[in-house]
Amino acid sequence: MYLLFPHRGQTVTSLCWDTVALRVFAGDVGGKVSCVRAGSSKLGKGSAFVMFPVQTITTVDSHVVQLGYSDGHLVVSSLSCCYLCDTEREKFWRVGNKERDGEFGACFLPQGPVGQRGPALLYCARPGSRIWEASFSGEVLSTHQFKQLLACPPLPLVSYKNEPHFNPAQTSPQSLAFPRLLHDQNLLTWTDSAIYIFTPHSGQVLLWTEVKDVVEISVFRNELFCLHGDGRLSHLSLMSPERCVERLMKRESWTLAATVCCMFQHAIITSRARKSLPIDRLEQLKAQLNSASQQQRIGQLEDVISKLEPLDSACSSRRSSISSHESFNVLDCGIYRVISRRGSQSDDESNSLANQSMLEEERLKEFSFTEEEQVENGETERESQRRAKDRFQT
Repeated sequence: MYLLFPHRGQTVTSLCWDTVALRVFAGDVGGKVSCVRAGSSKLGKGSAFVMFPVQTITTVDSHVVQLGYSDGHLVVSSLSCCYLCDTEREKFWRVGNKERDGEFGACFLPQGPVGQRGPALLYCARPGSRIWEASFSGEVLSTHQFKQLLACPPLPLVSYKNEPHFNPAQTSPQSLAFPRLLHDQNLLTWTDSAIYIFTPHSGQVLLWTEVKDVVEISVFRNELFCLHGDGRLSHLSLMSPERCVERLMKRESWTLAATVCCMFQHAIITSRARKSLPIDRLEQLKAQLNSASQQQRIGQLEDVISKLEPLDSACSSRRSSISSHESFNVLDCGIYRVISRRGSQSDDESNSLANQSMLEEERLKEFSFTEEEQVENGETERESQRRAKDRFQT
């Protein structure tokens, strides 16, 4: 109880981990924000988890809606605005100048791919389905407006309980307040009736789907764990349509797999999907359907199969540009080496292409050899290139 003394008599409304320094930040309905450091201490042969005294960081103007932490910075979202705190230098900034009234979330989103990430950006929810993008200094860089973009239809939840239905018709624009913002690779938020995922770097809606009575969500990679108002805990997985069909087939849910396949055929027919769903797998799926009672579904699946793009269709346009009376192979450097067939009317043209490709391949090998030689003999780059050019011309 001593550790929770700053929040005695108040309801803690938000918790946030600093996983590097093993600190827990807490905010309550009174606006107080505190920090407690956790650690381990070896006692005899065992070890114990210990908590250090609580440090009060600040008290904001109202109820703490959400806390977020990244790289020494803590964001505190209250009912009226967002505050940014440099926890090392103990400095505070207010994010933006315009206040709001209500529960609006905020979080940091790391930029760039994993392992090459730069400084995170701050995202703060605003009224009317808007989200501010701000820097570590609290400066608002841009405003993302999702109201009109949310006129797209909701994606169905694929469940064993009910057959999914998808209506591609446009819906009305949605003016919403996002009470929480979470991040993984994208921004995730929710209301009491739906879940939304945005891609802020492109300002687009990745998807939204109707899920009722959501109180809290926790994200781990592509897995969502949803706490509902009645105490239920549901588990949702985000995956591409082809991976969804593949998983359903492994579980022998043939009818549901065929339904998803036909519903999202725009994704299934692409060449990329052949890695997960080769043509023979879809033929196997069709064979598992009941020919008497599922004739319509079989017909729809046959239509999808007839539109499938082969795995190497990305190269087909390049290959088709080479005339049918010529054969070719691909050199290591990526150049198409054209070999004319006997008796072809374009022997001279083909031979010139082949010779040019061979010369190009030899030139690339020469430069590769020169770079290795440069390291061994300590030559300058210009001298090495000059020698390589002289040898190539002779």
